[in-house]
Amino acid sequence: MAAELRQAIGRLPPAAAAVLTGRYLSTDRSRCDVENRLFTNLGASSFPRGLAAIRFERGTGPLPPPPAPVASVAGHPYYYSYRLGGVWQSWEPAGLLARWHRVTRRLADDGSCRPVWLAMKTAAAGQIEVLAPAPPASAEFGVRVVIHATSRGPRQPAVVSETVVDGIIAAFHVGLGHGPVAAAVAAAMAPRLPGMAETDIEALAAGSTPGPLFSPSAFTVKGTYVQISPCDERCQAGEVTIRPDAEGQYPQISGEIFLLRRVSA
Repeated sequence: MAAELRQAIGRLPPAAAAVLTGRYLSTDRSRCDVENRLFTNLGASSFPRGLAAIRFERGTGPLPPPPAPVASVAGHPYYYSYRLGGVWQSWEPAGLLARWHRVTRRLADDGSCRPVWLAMKTAAAGQIEVLAPAPPASAEFGVRVVIHATSRGPRQPAVVSETVVDGIIAAFHVGLGHGPVAAAVAAAMAPRLPGMAETDIEALAAGSTPGPLFSPSAFTVKGTYVQISPCDERCQAGEVTIRPDAEGQYPQISGEIFLLRRVSA
């Protein structure tokens, strides 16, 4: 299926400064990482170059009929659609949870969400506003992100969307609290966060600033193994835009997290 999707996407016309909107539906109602399904799993090279933004959502309601007979996967059909332009069809913002403006990402992109998590956790006072208490664990939410890029990038939203979205969501998770687990996280992350003292990383992992909006902690710790695992499966709609307007030598990140409500058909 992935190979067929790549071939179909490859037939899209050049899209300089355009928005590419992806929509995913399935009769399998289990939660999943929608951005990952629509963009990251297919590889950034599958998408037209020059895109200014990508938009993603998990659709609701019945699946459109297929143009030709298709086989199900584990008993479920899966529907992917991509179009240039467009808006979310199944969701609309229902209440702002948090917003931030030009948070500087000083650590170079390393292919993980750590640099964005660190940027959000160490943002200057007043750069991040938390506007509502933590929503219920069942609540679905959306995210809009603007990456203010330098002349060195980033340039392709589909390349960085997963790490940016995951890093942002992870930063709003509740902290671990001070203790051996936070210390283990700091020891594991310190070699990957140059310029940061282990004690400072421990304080960031233990604390719940900004937020918290989500729980439990975003860290999965098994011995010396540490993984950042935010609740991205609850993010049902999102948008990542790149603008070449950074103020200074580092990329900056603006955006907002908001609750969602379903749009009536």
